[in-house]
Amino acid sequence: MSKFSVYVSHSIRGIKGVDATNEDMENNNKKAKVFGKELRLKFPDVDFYVPADGDEFVMIAYEQNYLSENEILNIDCSIIDKRSMVLAWIPDQYISGGMLIEAIHASKTGKSFAIARDIHEASLVINAALERLVS
Repeated sequence: MSKFSVYVSHSIRGIKGVDATNEDMENNNKKAKVFGKELRLKFPDVDFYVPADGDEFVMIAYEQNYLSENEILNIDCSIIDKRSMVLAWIPDQYISGGMLIEAIHASKTGKSFAIARDIHEASLVINAALERLVS
């Protein structure tokens, strides 16, 4: 069996949406990276894909018009296809348009999907998903 793998969906622009500054996006990505590190420490045997980990490349490609928002989301959906589940991380209880597209894609492709506000809730849903694998 391949390693259990989780795509961590998170908002890059945050609640400000199109009005988010580069600083806002950098801060949101920093928070997502910290959350990813917490997940990796708690679940060392699970593979986590956190989009913020590659944010510099994506932001430059977007700002220089190499990739559109839709193209980035299409790539994200292709990455989701290779994962066991999608975990939407909503520390501020906000789901962005991009996160919604990722959730819809997960649903269409039969991936497990869960929402968590913090590491405790994330642990509960990841443990539940792992328990389903062994039962």
